[in-house]
Amino acid sequence: MRVMVAILAAVWVAAYGWTQDGPSDAEKKAAYVEAVTRGEGFMPWQTPGPSEEETAFRRAMEERKDAMLAGRTPLAHPVLVLPGARDTALQLIDANPRTAAWFNAIKAQADALIAQGPGFVERMIPELTPTNTYGTTCPQCVGVKSQEGEGHGLIAWTWTEPESLVCTKCGQRYPDPQYPETATLIAPRMGQSFTFYLNDAERAQPEDRSGKLAYHWVGYPIHVSFTGLIRENKVQFMQAALEDIALSYWLTQDPRYGELGVAVLVRFAKCYRNWLYHDYWDTYADCDPLYAAWHDKQLPLEWKRHLCAQVFDKDSLTAARMEQSYWGAGRIHPSTDSISALPSMLLAYDLLHDAPRWTPETRAQVERDFFLEFVMGAEPFVGGADKAENVNNKSPRLYNAFAAIGKCLGLPGYADVALRGYEGVRDKSFLYDGFSKESPAYTNMYLSQLIAIPETLHGFEWPAGFPGRSGRVDCYSNDPRLAFMFRAVVDQRRPDGRYLPLSDTNESSAPSGFILDVGARRYPEWYVGLRGGAGPANTYTLLNPLAASTSTATEPPEIYFPAWMNAILRHGAGTNAAVLSLPFSPPGGHRHSDNLALFYSDGGATVLGDHGYVGDMPVNQWIRSTRSHNLVVVDDGEQNHEGRVPSFEYMAATPEVSLVQASSNAYPQCARYQRAVLLLKGPEGKTIAVDIFRVSGGRKHAFRVFSELASSDNPNGQLVFNGIAMPDEPPLPQVGSSLAKDDIFGLRDVRSVTGPPAQWQAMWKEDKRACRLWLCSPVSRAEASNGPGQQSRDDAGRRVRYVDAVREGENLESVFVAVHEPMDGPDGARALAVERLEATAGGPDAVALRIESAWGTYHVLNAFSDAAQIGDLWFQGAFGIAFEDGTDRWTWSLGASTLRRNDNGFDGASARWSGTVTAQQELQFSTDTARPEGWPLIEDQNTAYVRVFDGTYWTGFPVSGGDAQRITVDRFPLPVLKEFDYPALRITRTDNG
Repeated sequence: MRVMVAILAAVWVAAYGWTQDGPSDAEKKAAYVEAVTRGEGFMPWQTPGPSEEETAFRRAMEERKDAMLAGRTPLAHPVLVLPGARDTALQLIDANPRTAAWFNAIKAQADALIAQGPGFVERMIPELTPTNTYGTTCPQCVGVKSQEGEGHGLIAWTWTEPESLVCTKCGQRYPDPQYPETATLIAPRMGQSFTFYLNDAERAQPEDRSGKLAYHWVGYPIHVSFTGLIRENKVQFMQAALEDIALSYWLTQDPRYGELGVAVLVRFAKCYRNWLYHDYWDTYADCDPLYAAWHDKQLPLEWKRHLCAQVFDKDSLTAARMEQSYWGAGRIHPSTDSISALPSMLLAYDLLHDAPRWTPETRAQVERDFFLEFVMGAEPFVGGADKAENVNNKSPRLYNAFAAIGKCLGLPGYADVALRGYEGVRDKSFLYDGFSKESPAYTNMYLSQLIAIPETLHGFEWPAGFPGRSGRVDCYSNDPRLAFMFRAVVDQRRPDGRYLPLSDTNESSAPSGFILDVGARRYPEWYVGLRGGAGPANTYTLLNPLAASTSTATEPPEIYFPAWMNAILRHGAGTNAAVLSLPFSPPGGHRHSDNLALFYSDGGATVLGDHGYVGDMPVNQWIRSTRSHNLVVVDDGEQNHEGRVPSFEYMAATPEVSLVQASSNAYPQCARYQRAVLLLKGPEGKTIAVDIFRVSGGRKHAFRVFSELASSDNPNGQLVFNGIAMPDEPPLPQVGSSLAKDDIFGLRDVRSVTGPPAQWQAMWKEDKRACRLWLCSPVSRAEASNGPGQQSRDDAGRRVRYVDAVREGENLESVFVAVHEPMDGPDGARALAVERLEATAGGPDAVALRIESAWGTYHVLNAFSDAAQIGDLWFQGAFGIAFEDGTDRWTWSLGASTLRRNDNGFDGASARWSGTVTAQQELQFSTDTARPEGWPLIEDQNTAYVRVFDGTYWTGFPVSGGDAQRITVDRFPLPVLKEFDYPALRITRTDNG
């Protein structure tokens, strides 16, 4: 090897004219980058073999392994299952056809793997490091049927055809000589080489190795290695298959399964030890992989390997960085190293503990070179050995692995780190209402791994004298915040069980099966019935069968999450129930600039949508933008994300109507940015939404509405207008899978009507559904357009239709009044007539609407600072509603001092109870202001909210009771409070006869 280096050095001296003094560091860096991006190996100045630093580091880590294993707690395996679990599982398999079918399928696959014969395990777990699946592009159909950097789901692989991949969009099979892997990346220190495909532009300009011609993913150059993808798929398949093999052995005691399981674990131990550390932007560390995980920000330049020159721009000869931390790096899969699979593999080891073919040497190899090597590589991400400092959304998977290895190998130190990590994530990344500081989908991402920690460690007994711990772990009894996190999951669902597609939440996202299974076991009062099925059909439910329960799944409630700051109004039951959401959350990870956006689903169809999230794709520029949402866009700009301070103002939920009002400083030029939404509730779950949006400040206000109905994937979809002559719509653009900026961001084909009447309508029509917007405000211009509507990787190029009601001028003051009417087909009207009534006598903000619905007539009154008469109604206050039909008549008010129809109603009543908080408990606070005389009681089925100030935010809590100077709230624990404001909710009924 040294002879080869000497020869190579001579070649380089001749080529670059380096003198005896040698090249400068800058020359070395330039030469290195040029060489490595063109497939060269050792540099002339490199010394083969491990460095002193690597050797010393490895020695210290192996000594740590020795110490941990020497001090382990004695165990009787299996320890990751309940006592008697095998007998119970066999009884379930024998008695339950669904469980039997599931287990027979597992065993059949294990049989098929055994039948592959000698060499199968070695072929499926190769010695060469897997490569990166992120940002995968199909060169055959990119820009036509698939998008550049589409990644997950684009390429299909199956273990029965393990040496090939198939594009799910065009059917192209890889590898294929038509798409050769002509680029080589060499890691000479570790003796590994990787091949990659260069696209047409790169092959046409081979001198340009900058990376600008490469495919890109999330702005970074990236290359596809079809052979590397095959290796990763193989390895991840074997990770997952191991649990099935182990279950087959444990339940049948057939030694064939045990021998296969042991062989898989031993092979993983042999290969994992030498797989290179790499990140999801194709950077490889050419050094001891454990050393790389601990020193990824400070490597010698020659240890950093990548095919693109621009990746080295910020590096020096002695200080190079991986392009991503352990967040997006690892040895198997470059996202926390696929560590979420480790607990399953530890369970398999636990079940295989008495299998044949184990020797002391192979057992030690698996425990040291696989399990401990795996978790020690993860430690820097959480702060180092024995640390639990990281609380981001990927950290729970590490703590889950620490919990599993701590319990399985008898290492209480790791169990302690796991529990401290759980507590840190719970306290710092979750809010007091049970929601995370991120989006619904990312809350699910946290919880899917976080809840496994108290579940895995449940019953774990701390050794005598363990610092700070004693007794047995039981978070279900001792941690009330865990219950809040579980309950938040079920209460934010849509009627069909999916999450609301808010912020970074894909349209199809739903609670993970593991959350539902653990929830059904630990909190049956909220979860039983949500999973469905007629018996255990996965490993968790087989090993943890449900006890008999009388609980049944209930409809999600109307709710406001006081820390997440999102209101969810509902009506009806079952999958066709209506749900309306108004998010106005503070800033947080994976949240959008969308304060006061509106999401509305009715009758099983999304009426007013939110595009959600499409992974790490360029289309997210539009999806995350303020301008893609149902709200008011000010000055064509984006809302302030980081500095926004939203404010809860009103909420009440009753069988007749529910409402929420909130505001935000989302636009710094606006003194007011406030929205009130009322959900009017009719028979059979039918609803109509009243929308009042007030904005002060700026020069342009665009009240923007789009519907998921009548999108481009519905060939008969139309947007039609009544009351204005909107120019004809051109055909919707067919942008396909293009990622050109104009195709994935902004509105197109804008057509307009200047000076429209004060009231007009727009309707999104399909064959079986429709949605009508009744706009009841004077505006400068009405506009119609189309914009990107992609919601997943499978609907690239989808377009939706937008309507804008625009006002322009200096220091604008706008009050947009609208009615959103879901319709059961284009002829299935619910709102027969909508009229905005003259209300100036009520004050400058006063709004009055008359809505004649299919089930009765509503008068909606809002923001009357002065008492005024509207028809036969007198009103003063925040909100008042009067309803009548042939048999029923009622009035409904919130924060009102007067609401009277003829001689029925009230005058001069206390509209609100406000004051300073003087003392508080978890669900109750006291005030220095006595309750006003005649204060209305809260009736069953009605929920009134008290507004409270915690020093930063005004938020709200549902009131359950109280007395003269105390208010008791329901559901959520109170933060430290300073002030409160409680509007009176009054409902009166009179007989029309």
